[in-house]
Amino acid sequence: MLWLLLPVLFLIYVLYRRGGPRPRPWAGVWLWRRGRARRFRPRLDLRLLLLLLAGAALVLALEDPPLLPSPLVLVVDASASMAAKERGRTRLDLAKEKALPLLERAPEAVLVAAGETPMAFGPAPGVALRGRLLALEAEGGGADLEGGVALGRRLLKAPVVVATDGPPPPGVEGYLGVGSGAENLGLVAVAGGFLAVGNGGFSPRTARVLVEGRPYTLPVPPRGYARLEGLPQTFTARLLGEDALALDDTAGFALRPLGVRLPEEPALKRLFALLGARPGEEVRVAVGSPEGAPERPT
Repeated sequence: MLWLLLPVLFLIYVLYRRGGPRPRPWAGVWLWRRGRARRFRPRLDLRLLLLLLAGAALVLALEDPPLLPSPLVLVVDASASMAAKERGRTRLDLAKEKALPLLERAPEAVLVAAGETPMAFGPAPGVALRGRLLALEAEGGGADLEGGVALGRRLLKAPVVVATDGPPPPGVEGYLGVGSGAENLGLVAVAGGFLAVGNGGFSPRTARVLVEGRPYTLPVPPRGYARLEGLPQTFTARLLGEDALALDDTAGFALRPLGVRLPEEPALKRLFALLGARPGEEVRVAVGSPEGAPERPT
C-alpha cells in the first residue's frame, strides 16, 4: 500500500514549492509554529491536512493484517481440547468467530482442519469455504498443527494463520489464540489399579471420582495432577460434577486374555498358558524362518 502515498507526497511537494523559495526545514515544525502564530485566526491549511492524511495512510499501510484482501491458508485446531466450553461456548466456536472475517475476505484460500490427520479444503474463494469452517467439529484426539501448516502451504503459497488453544507452531504469519486456563478436571492416565486426575486450571480443585460404584475424593494442585492407587486391576471411572470439557471425564482399564493359535508344541502351550493366553486367532505362533510378510500378527 505504500504506492498510495506517492500522489499525496507529490501534492505536498508542489504546494510547498509554491509557498516560496525560502527553505523551511522540518515541515511539520514550521507548520506547527505557523499555526501557533495564527492561533487567534484559525484557518484551514491544506498542506498540514495533506501531511496528516499521509501519516494516516502510512499507519494503515503498516497495519497487520493488511486492509487489502489477500490469499490465506487458515489452519484450525480440531483436537479434543477445542470442545472445552468457556462461558457457554466451545473454544472451536470462538476460533470460528475470529477466523470467519479473515476467510470471507480472502480472494483465494485453503482451510485445514488440524486433527490427528489434517484435512484440507480448497484452494477456493474464501467465501466458498465458509460452510466448511462452520461445519468443523472437534475430534477425539490431538492436533497435528505443523502437519496442517505444511499441507496448507503445499496447496497454496500464501500467509498462514493458525487458530488454536495452544501455542502456535513456528514460522506462521498469524495466530488466533482461543481459550484460557479454564477450570477443567480430567482423567489423564489409567493402568491396572491406578488412576491419575489432572487439573487444567490455575487454582487447586477437589476431584470427586466414582470407581466401580465407589466414590473417592482427592485434592488436585493447579496445573498438576493427583494419583489414586490401590484400585481394582480392571475398572471403569467417572468424574462427578461438571467442568469445561466432558470428553476426559470417563476412563477405564481392562485386561483380556489374548487369543493365540499355537502349533502342536507342548512346551509352547504351557508357556502361553502361564501368560494367560487362550486359544484363538488374534496372534499366530509359528516355528521356523518366515517365508514372507505375515498377514496378521505372528
